Amino acid sequence: MNIQERKNKEGKITSYRIRVFDHRDAQTGKQVFRTLSVKYDDTKSAAWNKKNAEKQAVIFEKGIEEQTTSDSRITFDEYCDYAIKIKEQSSISASTAYSYRGYKKRVAPYLGHIQLKKMTPAMINDAYSKMLENGLSRNSVYQMHLFIHAMLAMAFKEGLIPRNYANAATPPKKNQPEVDALSEEQLDLFFKLLYKDTSAHSYTFQVLFSLLLATGCRIGELCALSWDNVDFDESRIHICKHFITDSTGTRIEEGCKTNAGDRWLYMDDETMDMLKEYRKHYDEVAKTYGNKWNYFAKAVFFSIHEPGYFMSPSTARHWLNNFTEKNHLSRIHPHQFRHTAISLQLQNGISIPEAAKRAGHSRPDVTLRTYSHTLKDNDRHCCEVVTQAIPKMPKRKTG
Repeated sequence: MNIQERKNKEGKITSYRIRVFDHRDAQTGKQVFRTLSVKYDDTKSAAWNKKNAEKQAVIFEKGIEEQTTSDSRITFDEYCDYAIKIKEQSSISASTAYSYRGYKKRVAPYLGHIQLKKMTPAMINDAYSKMLENGLSRNSVYQMHLFIHAMLAMAFKEGLIPRNYANAATPPKKNQPEVDALSEEQLDLFFKLLYKDTSAHSYTFQVLFSLLLATGCRIGELCALSWDNVDFDESRIHICKHFITDSTGTRIEEGCKTNAGDRWLYMDDETMDMLKEYRKHYDEVAKTYGNKWNYFAKAVFFSIHEPGYFMSPSTARHWLNNFTEKNHLSRIHPHQFRHTAISLQLQNGISIPEAAKRAGHSRPDVTLRTYSHTLKDNDRHCCEVVTQAIPKMPKRKTG
């Protein structure tokens, strides 16, 4: 390993050039070296810059030894392919890797051709501006920013760039729309119409959407529910699987979106009675299919196209869209039942940690940040609770 100072005409150090042996060419026998340039930071001392160069050199050499570091001339698009693959092997889920590859395709026209070593915050900002000009929403561009930041963070960690340029970029501010929970009137009308529906397979969806509100689960979690996750003796259900979409399509994955997502949820007697009656319906339907029924899956909410296998979340969404349209209701997204369940809990005095635990949120502050606006309706109650502790003031004597 060799570290050289690079100076300008005035003799001032502008960067350090790190040269590390990579391998010997099999045909010519010549040594092949890899190089890395570390910029000199004028805001820091000479000693700090030299120490930083030595640190980056060690990281660079180790990366080459472990065959994890890419050439510094690599483009952003090429590096993303490499980084996503490494992340997929070590840390991120298959669905996240699938999303990353989708982001990569969308970012490619703006930054994909730029070499990592030539990238600047100004280039990233220019990319954000062009994305907005081409019709991408502010929230979409912000998601692109998070992806770019993640990729450059890994490049910095591997010593390919002196810093994460996305830290100095200015993405558009993400819009934070309030959670769209359903009102009591909307819920009452929806379930009255739902329970009256007599269309094909309507009973399955009556139970599905009732349980969706009762649990506050994500639709992908509830569609992945199997009968061995239902504990009739203890009146609870186990949320421990969910649907994901990756390069292979839509499938069920063990575990949940977050570590806190794996949870047991208590169910009231009425809900458990509903599930007991529905289990009888499940057995009756399975019997009509005979050997064609997938008994191994034990899917609570089953597909008719693949008898006995799990119903996909897209099927539930499609049915809900058709139902609301047929009944002239405003369109409802399945996730609104989750929003409504959590909002009702908070409005009725359930603590934020308890609501977060039932929702499967990784941290209570996620629940607070997302649903804090629903607590505004409790302002009058907050006042009354406190003022009850104040003794009644006697009437003031006058004259």
